[in-house]
Amino acid sequence: MSDVARFRAVLGEYQASRRLPTVVAAVLDDGEVSWTGTAGAGASSDAQFRIGSITKTMTAVLVMQARDEGLLALSDQLGRFVPESGYREATLRHLLSHTSGMQSEPAGPWWERSPGVDLATLNERNDGSGVVFAADTAYHYSNLGFALLGEVVARVRGAAWFEVLHAQLLEPLGMTRTTYLPQAPYAQGLSVDHLRSTLRKEPHQDTGAMAPAGQLWST
Repeated sequence: MSDVARFRAVLGEYQASRRLPTVVAAVLDDGEVSWTGTAGAGASSDAQFRIGSITKTMTAVLVMQARDEGLLALSDQLGRFVPESGYREATLRHLLSHTSGMQSEPAGPWWERSPGVDLATLNERNDGSGVVFAADTAYHYSNLGFALLGEVVARVRGAAWFEVLHAQLLEPLGMTRTTYLPQAPYAQGLSVDHLRSTLRKEPHQDTGAMAPAGQLWST
């Protein structure tokens, strides 16, 4: 079996076993793309997918860049930058490492499937009463924590989170197909019913103040 045939077989098996509507894959050889392939309907090697929480890795890089430039310290409390937050006593290190003890999801409608709200509304709904652990006592994944980190970045840089992201990461790295909202060609988000294996279209929302936790689209 040739390499190409093997790659295609592995990709097809992966798509079927994971029940994924669409998959795009690439093989890197010495840092260069030597093969790309797709499985499922409507896919291409240049198709954007909503990358969801991978957005957090980029938000984290922006925080660390600001740390390296002396604009903040990881031991700083959130309240130094966002004093109106109900979680002002959490440190940036806690937020980055998901050890602040705050809840996983913001109060209100499911943020990934609902129109986004502004920061004032997010803070009003999340007044600090959602703490589930004391800081440093447990790892507890928090989307809300990364939304607040994005606001820290915006305030130390004096620009909106995505503007900072574009200037600090996307443009320097030539990531021209990583965007805030989808740009064609892109894959329609689909969820798979666990029992019936039916597909349902997912909304493509602007998640507003929660964007630093999971908004981006990329190839």
